[in-house]
Amino acid sequence: MHSWLWLAEVCACIQHDLETTAVGELRLPARSSELSVAREFAEEAAAAFGLDADGCYELAVAVNEAVTNAIRHGTPDAHGQIHLGVHANADGLTFIVRDYGTFTAPLARATATSEHGRGFTVMSTLMDAVQLCVSPGSTTVRLTKSRAPDPHPDAGRQ
Repeated sequence: MHSWLWLAEVCACIQHDLETTAVGELRLPARSSELSVAREFAEEAAAAFGLDADGCYELAVAVNEAVTNAIRHGTPDAHGQIHLGVHANADGLTFIVRDYGTFTAPLARATATSEHGRGFTVMSTLMDAVQLCVSPGSTTVRLTKSRAPDPHPDAGRQ
């Protein structure tokens, strides 16, 4: 069972820091069968933020990769879950995927034909920023997709 919580629907948005606002959270059982829930969560948040269809798709694929890595290589919390968060600011949307294992770097670099090991390359290609934050007992991946610039910035001005 997963907990899908749109914080904006429950209470006023919580200020994460001076630049971003938390807009959603998902606690997901650490099972591959839950990947579709993570993708749907990402697509809905991206669409609500105003990303175009390509941006929504790219974000969903990157989140899928990060969640897959957390499930396969990470450690769930005491309840068997991994955590996803969504933060927004005026310029972009950031997804945070956290598990409770300690990241270990792969011994060999993946090639284009490798069956596994290309997740960070995929995420980095699709996102405007990817951050890996590692501490003992926690691995966090931050995926940021910038809002496309307005092609007609003066359209609403008189």
